[in-house]
Parts: sequence; C-alpha cells; structure tokens
Amino acid sequence: MNNYNNEKFIGDCLSSVVNQTKSFDQVLIVDDGSVDGSKDIIQDFCLKHSNMRLISKENEGQFSTFNVASLLIEDGSQLFLLDGDDFYPPDYLDSVLKVIVKGSWDFAFCERQVFSSLDNAPSSAVVSSQNPHFFSPTSALVRSRGCWIGRPTSCISLSANLFKKLFPYPNYRDKNFWADNFMIYASSILGAYKIYLPGIVIGWRDHVGNDCKKIYSREDIMQRENAIKIAFEWSCHTYNIPRYPGVLEFFKEYKMLGSHWQKQLDLPNQYRMLNRLLRDLAKQFYKNHLSAVRKIFIKDL
Repeated sequence: MNNYNNEKFIGDCLSSVVNQTKSFDQVLIVDDGSVDGSKDIIQDFCLKHSNMRLISKENEGQFSTFNVASLLIEDGSQLFLLDGDDFYPPDYLDSVLKVIVKGSWDFAFCERQVFSSLDNAPSSAVVSSQNPHFFSPTSALVRSRGCWIGRPTSCISLSANLFKKLFPYPNYRDKNFWADNFMIYASSILGAYKIYLPGIVIGWRDHVGNDCKKIYSREDIMQRENAIKIAFEWSCHTYNIPRYPGVLEFFKEYKMLGSHWQKQLDLPNQYRMLNRLLRDLAKQFYKNHLSAVRKIFIKDL
C-alpha cells in the first residue's frame, strides 16, 4: 500500500484491509513523506496489528514507493496493491484467490466500483458471475500498438517474481507518469500471463484529489508520452527483447486474443497493422545499422 497525505481516507482504507474474511499474511505501507496526520493513523494500526509494517521515506512520488517495496517483498508471494484512498470489500482477497490460484498467472486485474463515502462503498467484491479471462502473452501487441491491458493500481495483483522484474525502476521521478501505467505496459512486454476478473470489484474513491481530475497541460502530456517511450525502451533493453515485434509473432498473439478483445483494444484492420509493423521494423533496422556505423566510425577515430 502507498500513502501520501491521505489523512481523510487512510483509516477507512486500512480498516478494509484488516477486516478481510481471509487475512493478508503481511501488509506493507510505504509512506511517501506525508505531512498531514495520515502517518500517525497508520502507526496506530501497526501497533494493533502485528502483520502491518510502516516504511517511511522522503517525498519522491508514488513511483518511488514501489521501488522501496521491491526490496522487502518475499520470493514466491502474491502482491495485492492498494492506494491509500481506496477500499477493499471484505471478501476481496478470498474472492480473488479462488480464481488466481487455480492456474499459472503473473498479473491479475479486476474492475473498480466508484464510491464517495462508506455509505455507497461496495459491500462485496463479487458483483457478477462473469468468468475470468485468461490472456495469452501480449508482448508483441503492446510493443507494436501500445495496448493498455489492465486497470488502475488498486485493481491489480501480481506475483513477487514479476514485481521484482519491474522494480526498482530507475526512471521514476517523472510525476506525470503513473506507476500503474508502467506496470501494465512493462508486464505485457515481459510476456506476463494476465487474468481479467470482470465479476470482482474494489472500491475506487471519487474525491477532488484524484489524478484523473487534474488539469494537464500539453507539456505534461508530452512528458508523459516521453516517459512511456522510455519505459518501453528500458523494458526491452533490460530483458533483451526486440523493441518492435516480428510479423509472425504479432499476428500469432493477435489471433489468440480473439475477436472480443480485438474490438475492446480498438485494434485496426489487419492491413493497417501489417503496414505499421513493416514501418516499425524498417525503422529499427536503420537505427541498428546507423548505430553499428557510428561504433565503427568512433573506433577508427
């Protein structure tokens, strides 16, 4: 769990965690230099619950809290993420585990139910009997089309193995780039097996401080797009994955995606996608060729 100045909401958030029908083994709360009373509330909870631990740090943005947590996560564990202003229905953990422990998975995501106060917060995580959807790898689709396959932070759970591949992330200081975007993109690039849980929800609190309500300038948007580009390049370089996929790899994933998700992800017709793939591969070829020429030229000098 990450927290920054959530004094109004952190008590409800932590209560939703400790009141689960199936208890969490450990609860890590990373406070990002809060200057309100939220850290005192967290400390009170930690005194009452032995499985809770508070880690305090200077303010560097939400992204940095994941970097800190990556050093404390036990191998083989399953992580459930929660922002300090959101809420877990009491049967959330139990409901998710009943689905994700049945098969191999790396990254699970559910839906969110918007609420503004505890009076209209979800009383159960189960809202429908819709079956989960198990994605095959989507690395090529994301590297080529930038497909966003996930939901906001509090909807996400992932394996410790995947989490430690993603974090610590060195380019974390750009506050216009959100951690959930990074996790969603990078996990797909690394070939993570994703599970979508459409019948399960968390409570996503609607309030004036939500990032989605902020007004972003054109410069902010450009910075975010550049940060996403850097994240793609870092993920590919770090794990030796080609920046752009081959045609056969791409269309294999596209076919396995199925018509429903092809439409959901707003993918264009196959001719346009093939044209884009060929242009990207040509761009990568000339970039690699130019890089090789530069190395030879510098060496000769």
